[in-house]
Amino acid sequence: MYLIYGESYRLIEEEIQKIVKENINVVKMDLSISSLEDVIKEATYVSMFQEKKFLIVRNASFFTSAKVREEDIELLFKYMENPIALTTIIFTSYEKVDARKKVYKEFAKKFKVVSVGSLSSNDLMTKVRDYCFYHKFKIDNETIAYIMNACTNNYDFIYNELNKIFLYYKEPQKIELEDVKEIVTKTLADNNFKFVEAVIDKNARLSLKILEDLCILKVDPIALIMLLAREFRLMFSVSSLMRLGIRKKEVAKKLGLQDWQVDKIERENTKFYEDDLVSFLKELSFVDYKIKSGEGDKYLELKTFLLKVF
Repeated sequence: MYLIYGESYRLIEEEIQKIVKENINVVKMDLSISSLEDVIKEATYVSMFQEKKFLIVRNASFFTSAKVREEDIELLFKYMENPIALTTIIFTSYEKVDARKKVYKEFAKKFKVVSVGSLSSNDLMTKVRDYCFYHKFKIDNETIAYIMNACTNNYDFIYNELNKIFLYYKEPQKIELEDVKEIVTKTLADNNFKFVEAVIDKNARLSLKILEDLCILKVDPIALIMLLAREFRLMFSVSSLMRLGIRKKEVAKKLGLQDWQVDKIERENTKFYEDDLVSFLKELSFVDYKIKSGEGDKYLELKTFLLKVF
C-alpha cells in the first residue's frame, strides 16, 4: 500500500504512474463519493484469473485533520494486518497529512508514504521543456519563463496551458512567444466567474467540471464561496427592491451597480425564489464556518452545497 500526498495533482499522478506502470487492471475510487468500507471490499475482491490489481483511492482525508468514522478506521486497521497480495492500494490526498494521527503513524510503519513537494524553478523549466519535446514541439527558455510566470509557477496550471497551446498549433512546430501571450490565461479570475455563472444558470455538469479544474489548480474554495454569496446577495437585494416598486435606475444607484448589471441579475432571478436565495446565503455561511473550523473537506462541502442549488 502507498500514501501519496501533496498540493500538485499532476505530480501525484506522475508518482502513481511510477507504481502502476503499464498495468491495465486499474480501479479508481474517490472517498468523497465512496466509503472506506467500499474501498476495503474492492481491495479484497480478486478475479478468478488471479490478476494483479491497482486500486487508486483519491481524497484520503482520514490521513488529514478531517474527522472520520472510527468504524471505518478499524476496518482499515484490520485490512492492514493482512492485506491482499494481489491488490496494490494507492491512497492520495491533496491536503496535508496529520502525522499525529494514529492511522497515519500505523500506516507509515508498514507501508510507503510519498510526500510530493513543490518544484524548484529549474526543475519546473526542465519539465516544461521535456513535456514539449515529448510532444515534438520546440520551445525556447524565454517562452518557458513567460508561461511559468503567467501560471505563477503552478505545475498543474502550466500543464493545462501547454495542452491548450498544443491544440492551438494542431501540429508540432516551434512555440512562439507572441502566440503564447495570446493563448495563456494570466489569471484564474475568469474561471472563478465562469464557475459562478454556471451555478446561477443551474448548469450542474459545467459547474462541477469547472470546480474540478479549480480544485486541480488549488483555488481556495473560500474565494468561490465569497463570490457565490456576493451574487446571491445581489440577486436577493435586486429582487426585494424591485418588488417594492423601486425603478431599475434607482436600484442600480442604491446597490452601486450599472444598469446592465441590474438587467442581468433580473434575468437570473427568474430561476430562483427569494426564499431560496435566503436559504442559500445561510447555507453558504454554514459551509464557510465548517471549512474554516476544519470540520469538513473544502471541496466536498462546496460540492454538497451545489447539489442543493441544482
